[in-house]
Amino acid sequence: MVKYEVSSIVITTVFLVLVVLVVTGNIVVCLIIKRSRQMRTPINYLLVNLAVSDILFATFIAPKLIFGLNLSHPEGATGSILCKLVTGGNFAWIPGVSSVVTLVTIAVERYYTVVHPMDPNRKMTKHKLKVILLCSWIFSVIFNIPLFLARTYKREDGKNHCVLSWPKKWMSTANCYAWLFLVVAAVGLMITLYSQVVRPLWLKPKSCVPLSYKQQGVIRVRKRITMMVITVSVIFAICWGAESVEYVLRTTTTLKITFVHIAIVDILVLFNSAVNPLVYGLLNHQFRQKIREVICGTRAVAPRQRTITIEENTNIETKL
Repeated sequence: MVKYEVSSIVITTVFLVLVVLVVTGNIVVCLIIKRSRQMRTPINYLLVNLAVSDILFATFIAPKLIFGLNLSHPEGATGSILCKLVTGGNFAWIPGVSSVVTLVTIAVERYYTVVHPMDPNRKMTKHKLKVILLCSWIFSVIFNIPLFLARTYKREDGKNHCVLSWPKKWMSTANCYAWLFLVVAAVGLMITLYSQVVRPLWLKPKSCVPLSYKQQGVIRVRKRITMMVITVSVIFAICWGAESVEYVLRTTTTLKITFVHIAIVDILVLFNSAVNPLVYGLLNHQFRQKIREVICGTRAVAPRQRTITIEENTNIETKL
């Protein structure tokens, strides 16, 4: 019992620290793109959606972990409503699914930008972006409706917990494999798309015709941004992969998986959300500079002339 309490305290502490990091870091990302007109590109708008999803996930998953680890869930009608709407963390997985769709969309955007830069029909416009993001949130809501129907409180380990209780066994199995398919399909698509992106950026033989300074600059920017989003995607695959494996084991096997185990994998997903702004700052000097400006409350003086204003310059004559 003492061991359980100690682990609960440790997990809760780590969780609260991560929540602060997620909210603070991703708010900074949103402020950076809002303040800088130069940063308002399709890829960065997708990063804003990812940041908003991460903030919402951290906000809505908090009651689940705090109640589950430290408190006994209320009973009766009030307890049932709280379980479905607050302490079950159901709302957290709506932005969670949205972040999955957003990462796949980022991979698609990188593919078209790098592999088909001269095709105007494949360019990510603001209109396309709005439609994609709206559809991603609608899909996320629909995908998570079963959680609201199945979530209820149940007595485990001497106290009430908010858990998933499906009327039929096949329902829990179907929901489990739906989540697994979502993550595996997303990772598979990202691997496929990024493998096509990496080839022209890093593996393509050098051309006999020397590139202009402008073209070299565009390639450098594309490499930097692509490396950044690939890193984010790899971290996503690891953290969400662990969450998916835990869910499959909990649903389809007889292994005793306690709420502590569930909390740990939820924290991994939260870690994924917390580390994204750090990745942006480490791998993208423009983000790093803007982060300093936001934190210090200053703005860098823009140079009078800029060789490359935005990455997606459609006037480049040579396909990079």
